[in-house]
Order: sequence, then C-alpha cells, then structure tokens
Amino acid sequence: MTVLRTAQLRTAQLRTSPLRRLGAATAALAAAGVLTATVPTTAQASVPVVVTSPTEVRNAITNKCLEVADWRTDDGAPVRQWTCTGGDNQKWAWTDANQLVNVHSGKCLEIPGFSTAWGVQADQWDCNGGLNQIWSETVVHHSGIRSLTNRSSGLVLDLPGTNPADGTPIIQWERNYGFNQAWIYSPAQHGTHS
Repeated sequence: MTVLRTAQLRTAQLRTSPLRRLGAATAALAAAGVLTATVPTTAQASVPVVVTSPTEVRNAITNKCLEVADWRTDDGAPVRQWTCTGGDNQKWAWTDANQLVNVHSGKCLEIPGFSTAWGVQADQWDCNGGLNQIWSETVVHHSGIRSLTNRSSGLVLDLPGTNPADGTPIIQWERNYGFNQAWIYSPAQHGTHS
C-alpha cells in the first residue's frame, strides 16, 4: 500500500463519528479474542433457594392436596384442592425467602396482582420476591396444623365453605380460625417459616 493511500485511509477514519470508531474498535478486539462480553437479553426471575424437602400441603378438613391445576406450568395457573395423587403438581417446598414453590412447575404460590380482596383465588407465578409470594405460618394446633398468611394482603389461604369437591379453588380470606383455613404437611415438616 502506498504512503498516499495510507494517509487517505487515516484521514477518512478521523472523519467518522466517535461512536462508529468505538464500534469498529470493539469489533476488532472481539474478533481478535481480546474482548468478550455477556449482555443479558431478558430479565430473569429470581431463583429461590429451597430449604425444605417437598411436601404435600393438605387441608385439615378434607385431607385433600393443594395443587396447581392440570399440571400447568404457565404463569397465572390456578391453585385448587384435589384428591392427593402423589404428583409433583401437588408437592411444595419452602424457600429461604418464605416462598412456597411448586415442585412440578418451579413457580411460586401467590395472590395475583397483590390483591387484598377477600375471595381472590391463589395462583402460581415465576418467583420474583414480591410480597404477594411471601407466606408466613402460624401453628394453630400442636399436631402441626398451620395457617398460611400472605404477607402482602394479611389474609390466609382458605378452602371456601369447607367444600370437599375436587377442583375447589383455594382463595384468600380473613382469618376466622376455622379448619378450612388450616393446613397439614405430609410428610410433616418441622419448624415454621415466617
């Protein structure tokens, strides 16, 4: 290459925008293996750390399991009661952040939209640390029966009207100390999460 051609190329490079020069330099360094970068493309849901073994959460009156309906894995899938089958959609584990995570879907039990209204059905959603996904337990009987209170609403998980039917939605309601608001772990878990 001639000296004149080299001078012309340098002059042309100086006239390009600083952003273009930075982009070209970055591309050259990356191509040479000198520069590498990882750029996140989407937001990630928080990954809870499970601190208990999976367990069935059974209603104290019906002895039926809290489950994610129809083995669904989508956000917003409803939570209901069903005859216990041993399926992973009926197994839950506590996290270090006081979340209940469904074993099958890996999603958290929550009250949608941070609702504080009585009668709103519980569902599952990607674990994100929202207060509507945080639960506290209150032992209501020495045999291990507990109530589960949502931190966002202050309301408890409830089997409405003590309905024994499979498919009955699990809702939140004001604490009334009824056994339709009482839950048992099977196998039993020791300690509480609050």
